[in-house]
Amino acid sequence: MTLDPFPVPLDGLGGVPMLEGNMDQTGSHNTGRGAQRGLALGAGLGVTLAGAAGWIMVGTGERSLLFWLCVAALLGGLLWAALAAFLPEGRLLRAQRWVTGNGLVFVLMLGVVEGGCRLAGVNFNNLTGQTDDPRAHYPLCLRMPDRPVGEIFFTRAGPLTWTGRPLATFLKINHGTDAAYEEEAEITTRYDADGFRNPEGLKDWQAVVVGDSFTECGALPEEQMFTTVAAQRSGVVVRNLGVCNTGTLAHGEYLRRFGKGPSTRQAVLAFYDGNDILDTAEEQADLERHRRTGWRPLREPQPQISLVKAGYQVARHLLMRPQAVSYQNAWLTAGEKETPLMMRAPPMPLDPETATREQMAVMEGAIRQFAEACRELKLEPALLYIPANNRTYHGLVRYRPEADATTRAWVPGTLPQHLREFCAGQGMAFIDACPVLRGAAEKGTPVYNLILDTHLNAEGARLIGELLAKHFENAKTGRLEMTTRP
Repeated sequence: MTLDPFPVPLDGLGGVPMLEGNMDQTGSHNTGRGAQRGLALGAGLGVTLAGAAGWIMVGTGERSLLFWLCVAALLGGLLWAALAAFLPEGRLLRAQRWVTGNGLVFVLMLGVVEGGCRLAGVNFNNLTGQTDDPRAHYPLCLRMPDRPVGEIFFTRAGPLTWTGRPLATFLKINHGTDAAYEEEAEITTRYDADGFRNPEGLKDWQAVVVGDSFTECGALPEEQMFTTVAAQRSGVVVRNLGVCNTGTLAHGEYLRRFGKGPSTRQAVLAFYDGNDILDTAEEQADLERHRRTGWRPLREPQPQISLVKAGYQVARHLLMRPQAVSYQNAWLTAGEKETPLMMRAPPMPLDPETATREQMAVMEGAIRQFAEACRELKLEPALLYIPANNRTYHGLVRYRPEADATTRAWVPGTLPQHLREFCAGQGMAFIDACPVLRGAAEKGTPVYNLILDTHLNAEGARLIGELLAKHFENAKTGRLEMTTRP
């Protein structure tokens, strides 16, 4: 004889047994069963909708733990709803009602605990060994600047010092298997009280260079930064105002706040075509939102006060072990040997042919504002154009078959020529780094870091430093032209 594990109907949210009897005579018991079948059906459909919404938000391209949880919720919810709709009365349906009721009680209890933890401000990162800042283990040059400046801009909160092997560390954090940085030497990077890479005690300077991570040169020792090379070759004291993850509007803010010294006469805007247009458009949107609503971006590391999120993070750490990956997607084929490297992945550099009108207008407006700030500060403005490795290496690489199709298909447009003409109209000198970097690449000499990080390497920084030194020398002798060529 088979025993029924649920001999008495289990009803109610807590699975409390209800006795049959007079209720059958009145029909209320059947009504209750129908309502509970509907509860299980509704719960299944709710889980299905939640899984579908999560799937849409996560996207089908990412095979993360969250993705598989959404798939499980979608399929499990459909199965649960189907069972609730079609199972006949009996032990299985009673078991489903019992699981549904107790599941809802668990969800309600979890919600109460979640709310209590949030109200109490419990930081689960302290319990799980995580850090509030997800980039805390990154090399300093790759962390987001977090000290507010002006309306919506940021600098680093100096003075700061970091010692290590930045490229090898970054590759290891991202589980790279490439052998590009095995011989990288340990360096120490120092940032002044304003959050920029300059010699300690620098009080006066004759020229200032403003830009993003390509100006910061965070993976290079101080003596190899292109601003240092330019200063040594020209005899001009240069202040570096480079910060990663910034656009041209931020660079204008840096110039006004930190760029003018007693002897400063030259100001250079270092423009990187890999992402400066996109970053500047994002800054413009943030600036407009700030002026409209008072909102401003927040960069302060946030504690993890959600029990649910903390549990998910622990599960992801235990279940989804990161896989080792090779980031090489091409070879530099110029010269006598092929050099394995990574061509920069999307988003690709924009040109007048591919950018929107709004993006071009924001870029030009930001450069115009920089030139106006220079005139207000009585500085001679110049724009240093730094191309991404996609433009410099175009036509000189052989791609791996699995390389990203967008990266493979990208072709350079007319942005350098457009900026040259625009700068001439603003009274700005134009310093084009494309020819010197391209010339080295055609000889088989890499001018960017090879794998994962695609900033300038020591050779690329040296070439740009020499080009910038020539600009400063021409400025000192009065032979400054509206364009500076190698």
